[in-house]
Amino acid sequence: MKFPEETIQNLAQYRQQNDADDSAALEEKQEYTVEELALAANTSVRNIRAYQDKGLLPPPTLRGRKGIYNNQHLSRLRVIANLLDRGYTLASILDLISGLEQGVGLSEILGMESAINSPWAKEAPEIISMTQMVKMFGTQLTPANIRLAGELGIAKVQGTQVRVSSMSTLKVAADLCAMGIPMGDQLEILRMSRDNVEKVAKEFVRLISENVLKPYQQQPLPPKEEFPKIIDLIWRMRPMAEIVVKAELGRAMEMAASNILADQLEGILKTLESRRDK
Repeated sequence: MKFPEETIQNLAQYRQQNDADDSAALEEKQEYTVEELALAANTSVRNIRAYQDKGLLPPPTLRGRKGIYNNQHLSRLRVIANLLDRGYTLASILDLISGLEQGVGLSEILGMESAINSPWAKEAPEIISMTQMVKMFGTQLTPANIRLAGELGIAKVQGTQVRVSSMSTLKVAADLCAMGIPMGDQLEILRMSRDNVEKVAKEFVRLISENVLKPYQQQPLPPKEEFPKIIDLIWRMRPMAEIVVKAELGRAMEMAASNILADQLEGILKTLESRRDK
């Protein structure tokens, strides 16, 4: 299958970075066993082995008899999954990756893949048992809530186990349930917030695309001297985005608390005053 020029250029920007020392901006590598890597990439150990056998995925670092993977392996798996979703075959993807590894802009694109495709979330997914889920949520764990949690990617049931994308989020939800806040209502709020957060995320990425990368659209690759600036900007966008979203959420929560909870508090105070008057 022939790849469009746009796809080749896009994948070049996702090129694998094998040496973290090539850029001071690179995130510290996280290590994975093959099982942990499969979980983080939402794939199977069997697929990882197959990609290695076909030359699509670099081999792990051997530590004794155990293979150790890192964020660059995770990035490559995400690139492969993205291209497979677009309808490309493994053979076509291998041809493209092989072409890049033979020197098509290799020196210019070191670090780009790690900057774009390294995990943005600070938490790795975890697997827990359904028994643990029941202990956390009790009767709140209805079929409807389980289905909605799966649709949102928060907790997906896999046989007798559950794949949890963010354990800290799940624990907060369990605490709120214990306080009397229904799990279903929490999930609906999450659904609403996700739409808004995704819009904000797209706008942040659009800023990079239109103001940093767009000037080089007619070129196979940006000039070599521009790559460090582009990579640094992408890395810096991560904490910037978090700070902005956190500040705006705090502002919105303050307004909501003032408008809603203050009314409740005022009603309680009036009730207390009327009792005193009696």
